Amino acid sequence: MKYTNELNRNLTSGIKIVGLAAMVSGIALAGSAMAHSKKSETGMIKENGAMMSGAGVMSASANGVALWQFPDKKKLDPVLFGTPAAPLNVDLLPLANRETTADGAAYTTIKKPSMFSNNIKMTTGKFKMEVTDATPKDSKSSKDKISMEASFMGPMGKKFRVTMNKVIPVGPDHPFFGGVGTNVLMHGATGIGTPLVAREFSYITAWGLGDIYIDGNKVDSKRVIHIMVSERTRDANYKVGFGVAMPDELEIHLAMPPMKGSPTGPVPSPVPTGVKLPNGKNQPFIHVNFYGNAKLNGNQFVASN
Repeated sequence: MKYTNELNRNLTSGIKIVGLAAMVSGIALAGSAMAHSKKSETGMIKENGAMMSGAGVMSASANGVALWQFPDKKKLDPVLFGTPAAPLNVDLLPLANRETTADGAAYTTIKKPSMFSNNIKMTTGKFKMEVTDATPKDSKSSKDKISMEASFMGPMGKKFRVTMNKVIPVGPDHPFFGGVGTNVLMHGATGIGTPLVAREFSYITAWGLGDIYIDGNKVDSKRVIHIMVSERTRDANYKVGFGVAMPDELEIHLAMPPMKGSPTGPVPSPVPTGVKLPNGKNQPFIHVNFYGNAKLNGNQFVASN
């Protein structure tokens, strides 16, 4: 379990991954997205023929191309992290977690594998989500809501399904916006989410607890899940660099760190993926991106589909 334990520590301590009682890492709205919708006499919003209830509601979907991320040592952006002689953002990524060139002149990668990766396998999947962003700040009485279901093929041919219907209303190490946030900047040097991903505009970001099924069998529950519908950070070849590759395209993330919920808060727990890594251990997290026919409805900054 040495590899798994090291990865757990990497995902829950030194690097500020999307926290939650979790850490890693549609559809909420934007009640003002009236440019592409209109209010009916019943108080419902009519969006492309579908009736959605009230302000703060959004939906997102995808069907087709998806990708699975394996553990990888993410390259470090010199603009964000500086050099060994003049390091930057040490609070976001401690020096102990940075590899350097042989001459010590520059940073190269993080020292331990993470779930933000260019070690990927293309696959297929479906994603659908509806959210209500009714509470802007963290609160135990948050009225934010989410309903999410994703199904996708794993790298070894198994069929995965993940569902989430409960938000985490208060973040443990950074704000969770009540469980669902809309139209916010994430990652990079923002302090919200991991610095290993470029700063990007997120139309929907959410944290919650859910269940995982493999080949039709429920294998675990109360898993920590982070969802984002954002600008596309990967290029046409699905490689991620230091910036936003396609700001006018959508990218949907489903991230499940090696954490799960408990009565006292999140606790370390490898995701039971059943995916064997080259070292013989099971991959302890899931990070899948969805691209096929990705759509987002209800957001004032995205044209209606």
